[in-house]
Amino acid sequence: MEGYPALSSGRLRLALSRGDLEATERLLAGARTATHTNVANLSAVTTRLDGLAALRDRARIETEAPRFLLPNTYLEPFALRALGIARGDETPIAQALERFEAMQLDWHADQTRELL
Repeated sequence: MEGYPALSSGRLRLALSRGDLEATERLLAGARTATHTNVANLSAVTTRLDGLAALRDRARIETEAPRFLLPNTYLEPFALRALGIARGDETPIAQALERFEAMQLDWHADQTRELL
């Protein structure tokens, strides 16, 4: 189902779940970077950060993630985790874990815990 940008986030999440880095790269290459965030694109932003982290694309993570480092927001732990992975630094990953646990986002906390 090409040509349906509303499905891009779902396709990317599926590629990540399958460990398909080739599809992840292809989907990220065709996706636009969010210039603003609203409820409708939270999933797209978090999936994009996870995809960039899976690819270990430090350049794009360093460019895109910092704008989402607003304390006590939903997007902050995703940005912290991506930056920690890109930099090979466990400190932001541990901070992301704390934030996920505080928000009771157990699945994301479990995924993050595996990185430590």
